[in-house]
Amino acid sequence: MLDVEQRNGVSKAQLKKEVKKWLDVVEQHYKVKPIIYTNVDFYKQNLGDEFDAYPLWVAHYYERRQPRIKRDWVFWQHSDRGRVNGITQPVDFNVFYGDSLDFRALLLPD
Repeated sequence: MLDVEQRNGVSKAQLKKEVKKWLDVVEQHYKVKPIIYTNVDFYKQNLGDEFDAYPLWVAHYYERRQPRIKRDWVFWQHSDRGRVNGITQPVDFNVFYGDSLDFRALLLPD
């Protein structure tokens, strides 16, 4: 998975080039499409439809039903205020959009 949430002064064109290069190298090595993790606004403003072929793990907090993004997603990080027994601090909560077969398709081949 590639976590990309900031440009840090890099141009949008250069960011796209480097992201694509990383995704290609990882996919070629592992034989599975890497997941892109980012937030809705960053995806819309910096990546866009050029990366729609990759599975998306999208952070979009406090939406009631689903993230506001016009593309498919596989994981949705919907809250940073989750509570889990044994952990004193709030944690991120995520949901998976699919069933066990969909999840298996994301894993590295045997």
